[in-house]
Amino acid sequence: MQWDKVKNVLIVILMAVNVFLLGNLGRQFWQTRQQEAELVGSLRTLAQGYGISLDADFALPNDVVLPELSIDRSRPNEEAAAAAMLGGEPARTEQEDGTVLFEGERGTVEWGADGSVSGSILTGEAAPADESAALHLAKQLFSDWKLQAEDAVWAAEGTSVTMTGTVAGLPVFNRVLTIRFTGDGFASLSGLWSFGTPYTTVSASGVACNAADALLEFVARQPEAQSVLSMTAGYRMQTDSSRRIQLTPTWKIVTDSGEYLVDCDKKTIIDREN
Repeated sequence: MQWDKVKNVLIVILMAVNVFLLGNLGRQFWQTRQQEAELVGSLRTLAQGYGISLDADFALPNDVVLPELSIDRSRPNEEAAAAAMLGGEPARTEQEDGTVLFEGERGTVEWGADGSVSGSILTGEAAPADESAALHLAKQLFSDWKLQAEDAVWAAEGTSVTMTGTVAGLPVFNRVLTIRFTGDGFASLSGLWSFGTPYTTVSASGVACNAADALLEFVARQPEAQSVLSMTAGYRMQTDSSRRIQLTPTWKIVTDSGEYLVDCDKKTIIDREN
């Protein structure tokens, strides 16, 4: 009987503790949401001062710290892809800057040291009749050519198709391949691509991607935009002085007039995608 009373007391105490913890958690959550709402409100006011509005559905993303990554150029993968595109064993010519030109029975492909690729390839296929057919053919060709992306995202416009994908689970905004189909059985390939798994050195430190700071710097530079729709943290590909490919932490800011890339560290506008 005594033990039953003790158990009841313990149960009541545990329930009281749980209620207290839940209440405290709820209060912290509410305070965080309030602070986020106040921050977005302040950003809207500041952006309007520069003649730019934040879309009604705009949500300020969370701040993140991303490591600077490196990724090695894979000549075997480049050669394998070129062989799949051109057939047989294409002739290989390397230039002083590291660019490699492949020439085969079905056309030419050129790989740059910075990951850039361009080519004209005979597919033997007629130009797709619509975007759906173009998308289907592009997926088939990219698979045959060993150009498959993790978490691939496809977009078709007329007889052109673009493919992007993630690296280490995050988007690389300028890592894009575009294929354009023509009526003569050829397709042109262009873009920026990489193979393999990125890595970071032990001494490398992360880069803080502060959303509010990047957004304020962006609107202060008076871009050709009237409204900011969204922003996303990720990477962009670039080469350093040693021609090594780097993945640099970057924001992508989508506006009513196009997409912009903003360096997380320097807060500078790097590129305009559209």
